[in-house]
Amino acid sequence: MTFSWSTFALQAFNFLVLVWVLKRFLFKPIRTIVAQRKAEITRVQEQAQAAGEKAEQARKDFQLRQSQLEAERQRIMDEAHAALDDERSRMIEAARSDIEKLKSAALKQLDEERESAARDVLDKTVQVAVQLAENLLQQFSGPKLDEIILEQVLQHLDHLTETERAALLSQLGRDGGQLIVTTASALDAEHQSMWRAALAQRLGGSPRIDFTIDKDLIAGTELKFPHAVLHFNWRRTLAQAQGELNQSELNQNEHGG
Repeated sequence: MTFSWSTFALQAFNFLVLVWVLKRFLFKPIRTIVAQRKAEITRVQEQAQAAGEKAEQARKDFQLRQSQLEAERQRIMDEAHAALDDERSRMIEAARSDIEKLKSAALKQLDEERESAARDVLDKTVQVAVQLAENLLQQFSGPKLDEIILEQVLQHLDHLTETERAALLSQLGRDGGQLIVTTASALDAEHQSMWRAALAQRLGGSPRIDFTIDKDLIAGTELKFPHAVLHFNWRRTLAQAQGELNQSELNQNEHGG
C-alpha cells in the first residue's frame, strides 16, 4: 500500500472544510445557545436569589408581625384578666355590701319586731293592771272614798294662791256661773251638804254648786268651773300612769338602740 499525497491533501482539505462548516453552522449557534442558556440560568438564579431574599424578608416580617401579634394578644389577655379581677373584686365587694345591708335590715326588723312585741306585752300588762285597779277602786267606791277624795280636793284648794282663787271665783260670779261637782257615784243629801259647805269655805262667797254622776271616773271627782276643770279622779291618774309607763319603755328602747 502506497501513501498518496493527493489523497491526503484532499482529505485534509475536506476535514478543514468540515471543521469550518461545523464551526460556522454548528459550534457558533451552539455557543450562542449555550451563552443564552447561561445568561438565562444566571438570570433565573438571580431571580431565585432575589425571590429567596424576599421570601426571607417576608419570613422575618411575618415572624416580627407574629411576635407583635403575640405581644398584643398577651397584652389584651392581661388587660382582660385585670378587668375580670377588678370586676370580680367589685362584685364581691357589692355582694358583701348587700349582705351587710340585708343583715342590718334583718337585725333592724328583728329589733323592731322585738320592740313591738315588748310594747304589746307592756301595753297588755298595763291594761291589765289598770283594769285591776279600776275593779278594785270600783269595789271600794262609796261614801268613805268620797270623803277621802273631798279631803284631797280641799288640800288642793288650800294651796291655791290668792290670784288663782280669785280667778276661779270670778268665773263663778259672771253670768250666773256655777260649779259642777262630778263624782263616780251619787252623793246623798248629807254628803252633798258637806261638800257644799267645805267648797264654799275654801273658795269664799256663796257659789252655786250642782252635782252630777260619771261612772267612768271610777273613783274621784271633777270640779267644772265655767272656764276651767280641776281633776281629782282615778281614771285620769291611771291613764297618766299608763302613759308614763309607755313613755318610760319607749325611752329605754331608744337609749338601748
